[in-house]
Amino acid sequence: MTVGDVMERKPDSQNAASPTRPGRSPLWLRLLVAVASPLFCILLLEAILRLVGYGQPGDFFLPWKAAGRRLHLTNAHYCEHFVAKELSRAPEAGVLAGKDKSTVRIFVLGGSAAYGDPDVAFGFCRHLEVLLNAHSTQTSFEVVNAAVTAMNSHVARRIAADCASHEPDAFLVYMGNNEVVGPYGPPTLPEGLYSSRAFINLCITAKKDTRLGQLMDRAGQTLRGVRGPERKWLGMEAFLDSQIACDDPKLQSCYRHFRTNLRDIARTARQHGAKTILCTVPTNIRSCAPFGSEHRAGLTAEQLARWDRHFQQGRQCEASGDFEGALAAYEQARAIDDGYADLAFCQATCLLALGRTDEAKRLFVRARDLDTLRFRADSGIEEAIRKSAAALVDQGVSLCDLTACFEEHSQNGLLGDDLMLDHVHPSFRGNFLAAMAAMRAIREALPGAKLREPDRTEDELLKLCRDRLVFDHRQMYELAMVMYRRKTLPPFAGQITHDHELERLREGLFALRRMVKAESATDEPYLWAIEQAPGDTYVNVRYGQLLVEQGRIGEAVRRYQRLLESQPYNMTIRLALAGACALGGMRDPAIEALTSDETPYRYDRKQALLMLGTQYAQKGLIAQAATVYEELSRIDPDNVDVLVNLAAAASHRKDYAAMKRHLDKVLRIDPSSVQGRINMGNYYAKQNDPNESQRWFAQAVEADPQNYLTHIGLGIQSIRLGQLDKGIEHVTKAVVLKPDFVEGYQILAAACVEKGDTEQAKKYAALRDLFAPDSARAPGAVQ
Repeated sequence: MTVGDVMERKPDSQNAASPTRPGRSPLWLRLLVAVASPLFCILLLEAILRLVGYGQPGDFFLPWKAAGRRLHLTNAHYCEHFVAKELSRAPEAGVLAGKDKSTVRIFVLGGSAAYGDPDVAFGFCRHLEVLLNAHSTQTSFEVVNAAVTAMNSHVARRIAADCASHEPDAFLVYMGNNEVVGPYGPPTLPEGLYSSRAFINLCITAKKDTRLGQLMDRAGQTLRGVRGPERKWLGMEAFLDSQIACDDPKLQSCYRHFRTNLRDIARTARQHGAKTILCTVPTNIRSCAPFGSEHRAGLTAEQLARWDRHFQQGRQCEASGDFEGALAAYEQARAIDDGYADLAFCQATCLLALGRTDEAKRLFVRARDLDTLRFRADSGIEEAIRKSAAALVDQGVSLCDLTACFEEHSQNGLLGDDLMLDHVHPSFRGNFLAAMAAMRAIREALPGAKLREPDRTEDELLKLCRDRLVFDHRQMYELAMVMYRRKTLPPFAGQITHDHELERLREGLFALRRMVKAESATDEPYLWAIEQAPGDTYVNVRYGQLLVEQGRIGEAVRRYQRLLESQPYNMTIRLALAGACALGGMRDPAIEALTSDETPYRYDRKQALLMLGTQYAQKGLIAQAATVYEELSRIDPDNVDVLVNLAAAASHRKDYAAMKRHLDKVLRIDPSSVQGRINMGNYYAKQNDPNESQRWFAQAVEADPQNYLTHIGLGIQSIRLGQLDKGIEHVTKAVVLKPDFVEGYQILAAACVEKGDTEQAKKYAALRDLFAPDSARAPGAVQ
């Protein structure tokens, strides 16, 4: 190195002062690249995912072509954008065509109460459409059910935006029950994040509207699946961890979000020339005890013990009919802690029994508002609806007071089981009354629709709905059975009135079953209803099911095929057709019906086989079911449900080695499998080992005490071991859980004879005969 070389070098300080260094980019450019590069990669990945067609569409309606017509069908996977796939419920399968000038289109938004749970065929929307068209003059009314079970206003406002492009005349908003337990409700996020609606919207947008967000969500679900068996829909039981106290500050954020979402729905409607009708939400306060209660913080152990002592004393007095004594004891408990929801409910019940209705109502409402499992719209939600309607009048918003309507038709003005099936779902008459109130609100909101005033009595219109929807004693019985089974499970099983409620429902079931047994199902009601509305999917499908039950399978198949000619996309009809074909010995046509590319809801072969296997098993066609499950085992060799059914089929053909082999595999894959334990109990029963069988059934009962199969198995093996009282106890539990369990009543009748209790044996024998299958013709070959 020369001296000149050394002199040519500049001090570091001079280099630092220099604005740029040769060969190096400016700092601002380096920062821009650092920020932009990840963003560019994300955008590039998003573009690639969209280009290859990855992910689910985010719209509530999907375009579809059928018979040369462009239609829009509801997106069955829509709710998977908000909750995990296994917890997602599909909207009602509906179709929108171009709207005629003479058609008035009403979109209904909300959760399960608006949707029509427990059976959409008899729900609010169906009543409303029948009544509107019965009172139309120059127009026809189309009621579009855009409500979805378990969804709340964060979802509904997005559904409203999708509906707005389909020529709405009005939005009818009937929701509020899921604001806490629904997607992005208060229990899902810390207060700091939950209070920000912008953050919630960002989360929803990232997960719903980007393919990258869907990819990450699906990857998370896959990882959860690797850790254990696939989760299944549990209904309300899935939300038992979503408890929130009435003084939780997140509730105020919840009410604020709800009001803002209602405002957004109204704004969307107004921008598209539609009216908005906000409905108050009827909730069962009189005959639905709280689902969750919590003591206030800070109580000592001694205070809790005293509180419980007073409360239990009140319960004993109430049970004996001493309502004044019960109120005195409850008051002493209230002095220690007045924030326990069950206490307020018990006080209200006693006040009502004493005729003090106004005081009772205040406490019934308080009990609902204190409920820590907030499956019912509370006073804050009710207030938000009423204030929103009043504040948005200038935006075309009006109020439909369903709560007042229900109170007017309820005993003592208190909403209870006379109009409600459970906590929030109206009975058939309740849905009818809600539809009547909604029709009045629509008449006022849409004077141009020229709806006539009713010229028939309320009872005559109720009969019209019964006839049009074919709601007879048979349907009442089936609906009552659905509700009974639901109420054997949490959170209903944890209610303070649970045992009394099940007893009341059982008596109702017995009465309905007697009516059904005394009647013969005929074609006439269905044919009349179909003549009024030839395209009514629900009535047509139920008529086809009646034909199948009567052994007229060929007629059912031909009817379903004719329906599909005009509605090839209708998966409800395809499922009914597949079931009829399967029972008629036409397995391939059944699979073809389910896997046809004429519908976007089509099944893959695995899903179709699972459906057929279930059909065969339910009808006792074990050999056919076994064939289906053998094929399924080749497609998915580690599917626990398939293995359990293979074990049952092996048991039926007395191949006990195969039965044991399949069950061993089930319990290796899922050691906690209740069905695996039940069937292992059955295996040892077949091996004449009642001790080992009893042990497996005892484990099954411990794992799932609400499953009637666990109790019947334990009961039978206990009787075999000479433990008669224990056996009767568990078999009794089985028939309580499944009141139409013929075999259970037979076992109890025999056990009571063995004990010498002939009177009780006669009662069980009568129930056995009551629920014994009708002597209808068994399904056979197609005629």
